[in-house]
Amino acid sequence: MSYGGSWLPSSKIFRDESKLQIDYVPRNLPHREEQIRRLRDYFRPFMMNPGSIFVRVILLGGVGTGKTAVARRFGEDIDGLRARGGAVIRFSYVNCHAHRTLFSIMQKMGRDLGLSIPRRGFSREELMHLLWNHLRSSNEYLVAAIDEADYLARTRDGEALYDLTRISEIVGDKLHRAGFIFIFRDLSFLVTLDRSIQSTLQHNIIKFHPYTASQLVDILWMRVEEGAVYESAVDDTVMEMIGELVGYDKGGPGDARLALELLYRAGKYAEEEGRDVILPEDVRKAYSDVMPIPRDVLTNLRLGEKLLLLALTRLLQRKKFVSKVPMGLLELEYNEVCEEFGVKPRRHTTVWEYVRNLHRMGVISAEKSRRGQRGRTTLVGLSAVPLQTLERELIKMIKEDIRRGLS
Repeated sequence: MSYGGSWLPSSKIFRDESKLQIDYVPRNLPHREEQIRRLRDYFRPFMMNPGSIFVRVILLGGVGTGKTAVARRFGEDIDGLRARGGAVIRFSYVNCHAHRTLFSIMQKMGRDLGLSIPRRGFSREELMHLLWNHLRSSNEYLVAAIDEADYLARTRDGEALYDLTRISEIVGDKLHRAGFIFIFRDLSFLVTLDRSIQSTLQHNIIKFHPYTASQLVDILWMRVEEGAVYESAVDDTVMEMIGELVGYDKGGPGDARLALELLYRAGKYAEEEGRDVILPEDVRKAYSDVMPIPRDVLTNLRLGEKLLLLALTRLLQRKKFVSKVPMGLLELEYNEVCEEFGVKPRRHTTVWEYVRNLHRMGVISAEKSRRGQRGRTTLVGLSAVPLQTLERELIKMIKEDIRRGLS
């Protein structure tokens, strides 16, 4: 049987829906030209005279303000460039929600450089030297973007951050073969870190402010120009409606990811109806169904964390009059969810680590119960998330993780 393209109905809405996804790096970034210019200026000495300076730049802003897109656009533009003396500039992007330890971060950077690194057998210091020796022997210099660096800052007193900001000293090389772009949501954690890290991270900060309604409309139309959606499928009314719902100046979060997600979901609803145009009603329906938790954050969760989050989602749906549930009750529900999916439940210490990780990522809240309540326990809750939608997404992701043998 031949599986040609003809058996798949072509979309009347989407030309290439992948261009609305989080991992797509657009050619143009409206309203972020100044941030790109400043990033280039900071790295110009590193590019012009590789090894002469250790560059560390902070991209600072809330979710969906363009930090990751700017870093990856810059990285794609410089990757493979030849500098003075035939040196080659390489780029690596690392998300700390997916790579949560210094060892895992170094592994990801090594893979991006073409190194085959086993999962075990090296200490992190040995891995640093392995990476450095490759750069030295290949006459290469690395620019690494460390995304969701807030997570690193909240683990083990920022030890991984310390090592990354001192990597040249650790390997004992006077040449600075790596520069870093650290992407943070906020810097409030700085006061809790070692003073040497504080001094390192308080310079070269590029701020990203939430998008206004008109800026979001420009971003959406730019994705249409780049081939995400047929121009005939959308009009100004739909685009401006999304801008009004999400724009910071209109009371929204100013989150471009949310705006793109709304356009994508609205297009899917129009597609389900067999229409070739997105209507305002599709946007209303998408808005009532969209989740404030970024999809890439959910995707990067471990299987056990997804199972625990599903347990919390189900508990909160059943207990409609509470916003938080006790840790003990959540753990019982987690055990039942594990049984449902045929997964062996983890012990209390591991489950508690799941809660801490999810809390560090901003996915859930976790706080000690107040004095006067019977017993002291941790109360776990979720922000304003459509629970049924989250449950559906988690079930799909859990099934896929199990199918792929992930843990």
